[in-house]
Amino acid sequence: MSKLLMEKSIEINAPVSKVWRVFTDPVLTRQMGGEYVSDWNVGSPFDWKGLDGKMLTNGTIVKIVPEKLLQHTLLNSVGSTNSVITYELAETTGVTTLHAREEFAQPVADNEYC
Repeated sequence: MSKLLMEKSIEINAPVSKVWRVFTDPVLTRQMGGEYVSDWNVGSPFDWKGLDGKMLTNGTIVKIVPEKLLQHTLLNSVGSTNSVITYELAETTGVTTLHAREEFAQPVADNEYC
């Protein structure tokens, strides 16, 4: 069976401002193995660069509301949209819920879906 959607929500015991920094602060993202390359504006590139300087993924920002929403495309090797990824953040009394959703342009087989 093939899938076109992947969703996951987690609760993080930190305010939304700190969780947002994990996306936008290169000092923090380097601890995850790289950094996002973007000027953080709609229509701008949204890429992931490894610590070796090699670009590993490419995309474009579709929507952005600081500390609330980040939506971007993920392009395949020929520059077509492979998927659209949306991160939504909401805080309640110092705990942030991060909801991630990836919508694939083509169905993903069960053995590729994780």
